[in-house]
Amino acid sequence: MRKSRSLQVLTATALCALGLLLVSVVGGQAASAPTITRVSPLKLGVGDVLTIRGTNFVPGRNRNYVIFQRARARAVFVKADTATRTKITLVVPAKLVPFLSRNGGAAVFTRFNLRVLGRRLSPIYTRKSLSPLVGPLPSGKQAPPASTADCVNGVPTGRSTDSDHDGLSDTLEKQIHTDPCNADTDGDGVPDGYEYMSALDLNSKALPYPGKRPYPNPLDPTDANIDHDGDGMTMAEEYAGWVRYADSKFPLNMSDGTQNTGGVQAVPAGKEFLDLNGDGKLTDDERDIDNDNLGNWVEAHGPMVREWWLIPYKQEKLYSPAYPGVDWLDPDSNGNGVIDGLDDQDHDGWNNMSEVSRTTYWVNPYNPCLPDWKSPTCSLHPPPPETAWPPFGTGNSGFVPADGTPPGTPLTCAANPARCQNG
Repeated sequence: MRKSRSLQVLTATALCALGLLLVSVVGGQAASAPTITRVSPLKLGVGDVLTIRGTNFVPGRNRNYVIFQRARARAVFVKADTATRTKITLVVPAKLVPFLSRNGGAAVFTRFNLRVLGRRLSPIYTRKSLSPLVGPLPSGKQAPPASTADCVNGVPTGRSTDSDHDGLSDTLEKQIHTDPCNADTDGDGVPDGYEYMSALDLNSKALPYPGKRPYPNPLDPTDANIDHDGDGMTMAEEYAGWVRYADSKFPLNMSDGTQNTGGVQAVPAGKEFLDLNGDGKLTDDERDIDNDNLGNWVEAHGPMVREWWLIPYKQEKLYSPAYPGVDWLDPDSNGNGVIDGLDDQDHDGWNNMSEVSRTTYWVNPYNPCLPDWKSPTCSLHPPPPETAWPPFGTGNSGFVPADGTPPGTPLTCAANPARCQNG
């Protein structure tokens, strides 16, 4: 809750500051606030064109801000490409990607409420029927360049030493052959500055920008979904963690060039459950960036992903229907006021933390029949044994006797040590 409160304060401060800069007087009276009456399309991806119709927009290029706000994240300000008094058009920028909700590690379509800041600020965010669903950058499509660079016709104006605001000076960008007027030269959705700093981390900062694969490379449009440092998190994912929890400020809080961003981190007292390999240290994958008592990799790619359980237990069937997953960058993925670690995805009475712990239960948190098939949400009519999910049926490792009857409950790691050592 403190995080949400700080986001509200940050957004309000930014809105006030911009409002003071943009407010003007027309005919001796303050300009009217913008209103939004229509948004199209209502489902689109990064790189697509969004059209907003309404009133009291400021005509011209880059003279209005469209503010995108999703639940439990800070607002994102996007300059409108063009506008008349009644119509705004803009290309949905790649800067929204880190703010998309995630199911495990995969970005999914996310609803954003909108406001417009022209000479004044829209009084309220749009209701659901006027709030678009924005999806990730389609595979093979390059991210559109940001329109905020201090450049004219692709040439720096000289007003800034970092014309495209990517954290790299124009002088350095000329040396490494990136574009000083495009924050994401290769169009892969990850800015040049992040890729450059990650490359230095991977090379132990012994050399300047290495400029070759498999380093994070701002000239390689295919490397965003590669895990360069081997911690189980892709560059695009670690970049999203940097944007969301370090506000895109250097030094990096999550680098794809080192498994120990910022140096070795000891396990905090009371957080021993995050230490997956028991070495007393937390690597980037084990750390808990959103502070919800579930580690980054556990939420993005590990046991908090429903299908992950098919890897160590290939013969087991998944429970149906499927319960919603968690977002590793959102401490309260379903917005119910309970952090994900203490929440209960399958409503069986055991929280997520305990179900994915090797010292307590180690069961799929999306199966309400585990660890107790007598839970209030376990199906009373499971499928036939040959197709049933644990603990019913056959072939379910560590649970079911030869006769197919459910074991005693609740199932625990103490009673099933072989299973809890697997995976």
